[in-house]
Amino acid sequence: MSLMKTTSCRACGAEIGFIKTKNGKTMPVDAIPLWVREDPSGVPYVFADGSVSRAVAMEDQGPTQPEGVTVAYISHFATCPEADKFRKPRKSDRKKG
Repeated sequence: MSLMKTTSCRACGAEIGFIKTKNGKTMPVDAIPLWVREDPSGVPYVFADGSVSRAVAMEDQGPTQPEGVTVAYISHFATCPEADKFRKPRKSDRKKG
């Protein structure tokens, strides 16, 4: 169960929440929290404090937090089939005029 306020994605209808990242931007995340263990060979996850780190999700996503794991979220940009509609161009990708 997620403790963050949630809404529906305007493109795909999935339940999402928002986390403010360490650089002050708001990132949409899938609303379902996951138990993860940090692992450099894993995939990027977003943590409640706004940090992003590579981790692997635990197979057992039961109601009790296992020792040595933490709660994280998947960026909704990674799961939304319509994510490109909402991506902003990076400064390096913008044409200089």
